[in-house]
Amino acid sequence: MVVDRRLDNVLRSLLQPGAANPNSAEGSRIYASAATVLATLTNPLNVSLLSTQILTAPAIWENPDGLRASLRTFGVFQSATLGKIETPGVILGVEDWMNAVVRGANRNVPRWKHLLLLGAILSADHERSHLPRATRNSLEDAFCRAVNLSLSANISHRDDGLEADVLSMVLSHAISSLSRRAKAQLNYHDLLPFVVKSIYYSKEGFQSGYFLPTIDHDIVEVDGKLSWPSRSNSFLILQERTARPLFVQMGSLARLTGQAIKETHEPKAVHALLDDLGKFSQTMQAQWKLNRLSTIPFVEEENMVDSECLKATMPVAWQMLKTVLFTTTIILQEMMARVIETPELCEPENGPSIASKTLNILRNFYFITSRINPAGFSSYNFVYYTSIDILTSLVSPASPFPEPIQSLVTSLSSSTPGTIPPTHSEQLLDLFFLNLLEHLVPHLPADYIESTVIPILSPYLQPSSNRSLHLHFESSHTAMLSVLASPHCAELATKTLPFYVGSIFTAFPSSLSARQFRIAYTTLIRECSPPQKIAALHPNMVDVLLELLKQRAVTASTEALSSEVDEGAVGLSERDVVVLAMVDSLPVMNVDVLERWLQVVGEMVASIADVAARARVRERFWDVLSGELDVSRAEVAVKWWGNGGREVVVEGGEQKMEKIRPRL
Repeated sequence: MVVDRRLDNVLRSLLQPGAANPNSAEGSRIYASAATVLATLTNPLNVSLLSTQILTAPAIWENPDGLRASLRTFGVFQSATLGKIETPGVILGVEDWMNAVVRGANRNVPRWKHLLLLGAILSADHERSHLPRATRNSLEDAFCRAVNLSLSANISHRDDGLEADVLSMVLSHAISSLSRRAKAQLNYHDLLPFVVKSIYYSKEGFQSGYFLPTIDHDIVEVDGKLSWPSRSNSFLILQERTARPLFVQMGSLARLTGQAIKETHEPKAVHALLDDLGKFSQTMQAQWKLNRLSTIPFVEEENMVDSECLKATMPVAWQMLKTVLFTTTIILQEMMARVIETPELCEPENGPSIASKTLNILRNFYFITSRINPAGFSSYNFVYYTSIDILTSLVSPASPFPEPIQSLVTSLSSSTPGTIPPTHSEQLLDLFFLNLLEHLVPHLPADYIESTVIPILSPYLQPSSNRSLHLHFESSHTAMLSVLASPHCAELATKTLPFYVGSIFTAFPSSLSARQFRIAYTTLIRECSPPQKIAALHPNMVDVLLELLKQRAVTASTEALSSEVDEGAVGLSERDVVVLAMVDSLPVMNVDVLERWLQVVGEMVASIADVAARARVRERFWDVLSGELDVSRAEVAVKWWGNGGREVVVEGGEQKMEKIRPRL
């Protein structure tokens, strides 16, 4: 009767309060022994007895770490089930054994603990598919019934929230084991807010973001740099939090939330979800601002943070924050997929509100997103651009400037237009806004752009020695080009052009790269050429812009650009890039303008003194003439080329150098 003695030892251990501490080696041995003995018992009464004791034993449940104990208990039943399936007994078959285990969850066992037992059995059997269909259906029905009863009883009202966290954790483990028939039984309408609260507000989850301010208590300044020691209490607590059972399961919990989103049929549920995420993201951002780490731009960390903080403690904090971002993005991705599949959610009474709330959430999390490359984050891009598409889909001939777009821009715009905010966290909010403007400017009234958008863009259009503002500078130029390219902004563009051209000339080459300078100027030439409205208002604007560019070439430096400024222009001078901008503009010039300026451009190409640079610019000039002009422009180019243009470009440079050499 070895088994009986082992059962007696296990039962005796389970009666000792706190003996099965899930964080201790002795506790691990008790859990392992319970799983082994449970799998080898042959008397169904003993199986039920031990199951009941595991679910109620003081050794397990009179422990402050209840969620980890719950996870270990789940593991006991799962391991025991797998052990029984792999070594079925003759005296007590697998099906009879499972029935005996289930009977252990009697009336004396709280309903939420039934989920531990049933979920573990279903998860284990899912891997082996051993049970007859009727028995498995019965177990699935019991599990789903227990979930729904727990949800309807609103078990999350308890202060410690343990039952709510257990339900979320077990369901995230077990839902993939359920059949489609069983999944259809779950009450997703109640489940959605339930799981969201566990993820974002539980002390086992993201805790409303309130773990962030505690970091600041342990940050000190050493030799002029910020230091967050790895021995500080806040860091040790943070490390422990990232290993908590619910935190480790965030990916599965996000997918469970996505499943609930797919199955819920109430628009109110989607709005409630976004309201919860919006409240959390706003709190999270507010808490981050209270942390001195928020004052440090990513590009300045090596200069402002000590090595221990840079290599040991900060990476843990940022990984935790990224977990928050990734979890939220997965949930928003499922929500947006549901929105675009549901006509009711895309209609004017729902769509704009959903899109605006989503973009506000992304804005609040931008202090995290800015540390990664959003362009390579496909889920984030899906959420971001789908939100924009929903907003811009409201545009129609009857409503070219939808009010929801203007309301969103107003709500996101800087509180201090015309100035750059003093704090890094506020500057990041501006960066998100600048990036968004590029897509929304075409759908904003011109007077609103002039009064609200231009003042926000203006300070960021000026070059700055602050490296952390480089992305702001690029984004503001992109947004400004979007303004100039919007047909309804033609009159505003003509008023703004002198200022913008001046900012381009001032910024290049110190802050504006050669590529950006060429793109910007080519865009200006295109937008000022027919059939654009600016050309109708000011027919000579293109000639003015080209004349300004020509004059810039006269005063531009002929020294080679530094690779630190512009890797793509190594070996070229400032003047060479100005000539390239003229060359790039040829395909977008009107035919009559091309006829006037082709000779000038050719002479500028030939006048480049440096042989290697002249060859590069000449090759680009040839590519444009031979492959980038339409039929009418190509006819002009061919005629010019045959009437002396070839000699200007191909031979002009060599002849000029020959005339210079005798005088040297």
